[in-house]
Amino acid sequence: MSTSSEKSSNDGHKSVDVPALFAAIEAAAEKRDFSTAEALRSELLQQAPEALTEIIEAAEIIEKEKAAGLDTDHLAIWDQLYSNLSLEEKNALFYSMKKVVLPPKKIILSHGAYNTRLFFIDSGKVTIVFPHKGKNTVLAQLGPGHLLGEYSFTSISLCSATAVTHSDVQLYCLENRATDGWHDQCPGLYEKIIDFCVKHGSFEDISRWKSLEKRDKPRYSVTGPLKGYLINKEGKTTETYFRGELTDMSRDGCAFEIKLSKKATARALLARQLLLQFSFIVNQKKITFDVVGKIVKVSFFMHSDYCVHIKFEKPISKAVLVKIVSQEE
Repeated sequence: MSTSSEKSSNDGHKSVDVPALFAAIEAAAEKRDFSTAEALRSELLQQAPEALTEIIEAAEIIEKEKAAGLDTDHLAIWDQLYSNLSLEEKNALFYSMKKVVLPPKKIILSHGAYNTRLFFIDSGKVTIVFPHKGKNTVLAQLGPGHLLGEYSFTSISLCSATAVTHSDVQLYCLENRATDGWHDQCPGLYEKIIDFCVKHGSFEDISRWKSLEKRDKPRYSVTGPLKGYLINKEGKTTETYFRGELTDMSRDGCAFEIKLSKKATARALLARQLLLQFSFIVNQKKITFDVVGKIVKVSFFMHSDYCVHIKFEKPISKAVLVKIVSQEE
């Protein structure tokens, strides 16, 4: 008979010393070497799946040691978040992040730049700056207990403002790709983080900040077909293109709907440059023109429908826009 400490070589698995492997897991966990402990537990699960007692106890030991290593000051500052998470979820979140200490005058986020990180500020001050009419306007100052980067982290969009450290700052950084394994390990955790960002982030302020960009050049409801060619890093137009349907336009940007099969494709489009080809019929005359623009946001509607938001490299003619808008009225 085989026991949990023995492994038959006739059942398709290699012989494994379960007690020795369990001891190695325990030792790695006590040293806070959790990547090694997790790898050894996976090996135990694969090589001795019938050793259920050891497999379960190993998981409990790892979670217990992880909990003992949590930053208590960080937990206290973010109690509204962690108090709604299970022990396993707390550990998954905390150990997915990196602790970062930054000196004053360090740029964390840049307006209009690509970002996939969410920051939890534990100490220090961060100044939020918005470039408007050639000047940097100070919009807010964030401190302990404030989120940073939640707008671009939770949506497919570029940074809405620039964030600069005003003093020495300590924060925890969560990369979006670090959450990839959560779906299997902690189902629902990612959704809890997004929900926390929506409830406790600065989305209302961000909407107000972004309205500064739109105030000078209002957008108008415009419909019509559009064709966009991707531009590569060398600035050359590629043969890769997609078709969309315009929803609105201003002198310095537009939005159009497209269909995409995967959200990852939508995120990959962010910050890419396009050569946009427009075609309109105005007073029975065809108006065509090309514009180079940058994708600043991709909004998800439902199923495979997305809305792509573009900022033009150069504003289009006011006279052309008036003609386009007039045909919609």
